[in-house]
Amino acid sequence: MGNEMGPPTLKIWLLFLLLFLILGYGPIPSVVFGAVAGMAGGIVATWWVSPGGEPKEVELPAPIRQFSRQLRETPSRLPFRGFFRRTESRYPGPRRR
Repeated sequence: MGNEMGPPTLKIWLLFLLLFLILGYGPIPSVVFGAVAGMAGGIVATWWVSPGGEPKEVELPAPIRQFSRQLRETPSRLPFRGFFRRTESRYPGPRRR
């Protein structure tokens, strides 16, 4: 990843350096802001072209699996357990009295 990050980083740094100079910033802030923008842009550009894929299925250790099973089987006595759960009728009809 490091070898592929150089050219886009330098191009983006130069672009932002010139842009900040045109906008009237001093040379030192232009270099610093351009370097920050170049690093951020280089990281994004390298990530964009890097090969990826679907994450592999990971086998969880036994204690974590057991704890997750206990959480699923625990009755809803835990506070706020169902607070963020979506209900069936999202917008009930108007209340008529």
